Amino acid sequence: MTNKYSAIAAVISFITQPIPGADELIVVPIHYCFSVSLTRRRGVPLRRAPWLQVSKIIWGGAAVRLFANFTLGLVPVAGLFSNAITAIALTEFLGRYLDATLSSKAPPPEVSMRAIRDAMRNPRRTRRAKRLWSGIRRSIRQSVPAPTPA
Repeated sequence: MTNKYSAIAAVISFITQPIPGADELIVVPIHYCFSVSLTRRRGVPLRRAPWLQVSKIIWGGAAVRLFANFTLGLVPVAGLFSNAITAIALTEFLGRYLDATLSSKAPPPEVSMRAIRDAMRNPRRTRRAKRLWSGIRRSIRQSVPAPTPA
């Protein structure tokens, strides 16, 4: 589901990039639709979804994307691709956050603008770091011998 909405957001961002701010106006409702769809698919009532944090991610990401659009958007081809890549990165960040939050009983963690900016600055490093740490934890758990009864 995340891949589907990432592709939709990327294509729309790519097409509407020449008009500053137009892609954010279209991608924001897509992100809310994605959040509702993911929440329903997980079987969680909509009122239990962390809407404040989801809104922070969506609108904070729109602000970061708009800023990136004004900086890289001035470069003809780079602006098109950077706009699409940031749309994908934001959708994946939103999907990971919602997936982790909806599967946990703990209260939703706070989202900062720094986390949003870092996720969109280098999305491949963020995803790779998450996988790397989980692999490291798994290998440490497997290498530590279980205590033997006395």
